[in-house]
Amino acid sequence: MTEEKVLLISCYFPPAGGINVQRALSLARYLPQNGFRVFVLTARSSVPMMDHTLLKLIPADVQVYRTLTLEPPFRLRKRAWSRLNRKATSTVATSRFGGKIKSAIARSVKRLISPDPQVLWYPFALRRASKLIRNEKIRTVLVTAPPFSAFLIVNQLKRRFPQLHAIADIRDEWLDYFVKEFVFRGDESVSARAAQIERSTVESCDRIVSVTRASLDRIRARYPDQPNEKFVLIPNGFDPATFSDFRSRTHGTGKLVVTYAGTVYKPASPKSYLDALDGLTQLCSCFETRIVGRIAEEFDRGMFENRGNSVRLFDFVPQAEARQFMEETDVLLLPWTDRINIPGKCFEYLITGKPILAICYADSEVAHLIEQTASGWIVSPDDIGEIQQVLMEIYSARGKYPHKRNWEAIRRYERPLLAADYARVIRDALKSGEPCGMENLDIETLVEREADTGLAAGAHFARAEE
Repeated sequence: MTEEKVLLISCYFPPAGGINVQRALSLARYLPQNGFRVFVLTARSSVPMMDHTLLKLIPADVQVYRTLTLEPPFRLRKRAWSRLNRKATSTVATSRFGGKIKSAIARSVKRLISPDPQVLWYPFALRRASKLIRNEKIRTVLVTAPPFSAFLIVNQLKRRFPQLHAIADIRDEWLDYFVKEFVFRGDESVSARAAQIERSTVESCDRIVSVTRASLDRIRARYPDQPNEKFVLIPNGFDPATFSDFRSRTHGTGKLVVTYAGTVYKPASPKSYLDALDGLTQLCSCFETRIVGRIAEEFDRGMFENRGNSVRLFDFVPQAEARQFMEETDVLLLPWTDRINIPGKCFEYLITGKPILAICYADSEVAHLIEQTASGWIVSPDDIGEIQQVLMEIYSARGKYPHKRNWEAIRRYERPLLAADYARVIRDALKSGEPCGMENLDIETLVEREADTGLAAGAHFARAEE
C-alpha cells in the first residue's frame, strides 16, 4: 500500500499538557499504523500546562514543525485581558472616563485578534504549511480546533492549493457553545466573524468531523445545502496503552474519596456537588474531595473555602501522576453543565473502571455516554436534594457502583480504533474524486476579513523566521 502523506495542523501539541492535546497526539500516534506518513504543524505558544512525558508517545517517524507566534505568553495575556475587562467601581467622572477608554481598547483588541488570540499564529503557520505541502507533495491537510482561528489557515491553503483535500476536526461546538462561553464570550462582532469563518470552512473542506452527535447535528443543520457525506462523527476516546498498568490502590484515609481530575472552569464547576455535600451535616466529614488540576483564572477560588467537608486542591500534574490520583480514589467526579459536548476526561474516567458521579443534565451527551456504558450515577446539577440522595447511596455502598459496566461499549472508544476510523475518512475523501473546490466561497470577503485582523501586517515576521 502506498504511504499517503497527511499534514496535521494543531496549535496545541506536546509538550503542551492537558486534555486539549490528546486528540492531535492520538492521530499523530496511530495514523502511521494505518498507512499514513504524518507531518505535524504546531505553535511554540505559551500554554498554562506542560507535560513533557507526552513527548515519548510521538512516533520517531512523525515530523513535528514548531513555528513562532505573535501570541503573548499565556499568563501575560490573561493578566492584560483581565485589566482591560475590569469594570470601574468608582462613580467619579474620571473613573467613568477611564472605564470608557478601557472598553474602547478592549473592543479594538477583540477586532484585531478575532476570533481568538491564537490567530496571531496565522502568518507563521500558513507560510510553513505552504512550504511543507510544496516540498513533500502532501495531498491531505487535517486541522483540529479549538482554537478555531486555525480554520483560517486551512481556508487559505485551499485557495493556494485547489487540489488539496482538507478535513476540519471540531472538538467543541463553536457557534452554539464555544464562542458564547470562552475567549470573547458574548461579543456580537466575534460571533459574527466566527459564523463567517465556519461557513467558509464547511464550504471549502472535504470532510467536517465532529466529536458528538449533538454537535454534528447542529453544524449539519446550519448548512443544509452541503452533501451528507461531508459530515462525519468520530468521538474522542482513551488510549488503552497509557492505562495498561492502571491498578486500584487503597488511600488509607478512612474516608470515601471523590476525585475530580482536570481544569475547573464554568461548565465543570463542582459547586452543586460541594453545596450538596455541605448540606449533609451528618455525613460530609466522611468524604474527602480532591480537585486535581488547574483552576481557570476567571473562576472564583473562594468556592472551595470554608467548606464543611474536606476539600484538597492539587495543581496540574502530568498525565501519569493524574492516573495515580485516579488509582486511589473511590469515585470520580464529573460535573458538567454543557449539553452538547463531552469533556475529554470522561473517556479516561471510563477506562479506569472507577464509578463516575456525573452531575449533568439527563438530555446531555455526557448522560447518554454514562448510560450507554453503565459507568456511574447521573444527577441534575439543579437538584441539590437529588445530589444529596445519590451521595448517601454512594456512601452506603462504600463507593461501589451496583450495576455491571458495559465494557463492550467502553472499548469502542479506544483511540487506535478511532484512528482507524479516521484513516477511512481520509481515504474516502481521497477516493471521492476532485477535492471540494472554492467555487462557493466569497473570496473577496475572505481576503478582506483576513486583512481586517492585521495578519497581513505581520506577514514579514513569518518571512523573517525562514
